[in-house]
Amino acid sequence: MEILQIETEVLPAAVVDVPERLNLGRSNLNFDGLLKGDGLKIEEDGGAAGCGGKLWPAGEMLAYYLLRKGIQSYPRVLEIGSGTGLTGLAIALSESAPPNLKVWVTDQENMIPLMNQNIELNNLQDKVVAEVLDWGEELPEFLEGQPVDLVLAADCVYLESAFPLLEKTLIDLSNKDTKILMSYKKRRKADSRFFKSVKKHFTIVEISDFEEHARFKKDGVTLMELKKKTK
Repeated sequence: MEILQIETEVLPAAVVDVPERLNLGRSNLNFDGLLKGDGLKIEEDGGAAGCGGKLWPAGEMLAYYLLRKGIQSYPRVLEIGSGTGLTGLAIALSESAPPNLKVWVTDQENMIPLMNQNIELNNLQDKVVAEVLDWGEELPEFLEGQPVDLVLAADCVYLESAFPLLEKTLIDLSNKDTKILMSYKKRRKADSRFFKSVKKHFTIVEISDFEEHARFKKDGVTLMELKKKTK
């Protein structure tokens, strides 16, 4: 692993990445046989409820990493900006999932129906719960007295006005023992300001020791681990 250096010259701020897939309907993913049973079924809405209603490479990268490395040590997992719920649902179907695994997939209220639909499609109601978590606001009641072991964030760095809100939420969710995994697609120069600010509170290390790293890196997708600094 290497300390992450965020490039300051990526794309002009006005350029917005357009996803390769704009699927409407259902996708079936098996992550190269790393999932239990018949794999993962994901319903996409093609962006009808916002950009989270589609599959994005950063979410797939994060899922691959967790499936390769295992999640035995993380019985309580929270994903922010979950969209379809892809990453959280994938780890719930992992062969390495602990028997007491609890996953919260979270997003804005308009994404909850789609996440619930995908939870039901995969019969994961006993392990995965969809909840509202708005960045920058006080943490919701369902997290009171329930610290999480692992926080996941896939492709959450995309809207400059939301950077301080995302940063606040990451700070609020974590302590010195919390592991945060963030996958990120480089799009614009402004993104570097988010990471510069976050480094005041977290150490950031790029992760590359897994099979799919080179394929996703070629498309500008990076995986990072964040650990909260101790004062």
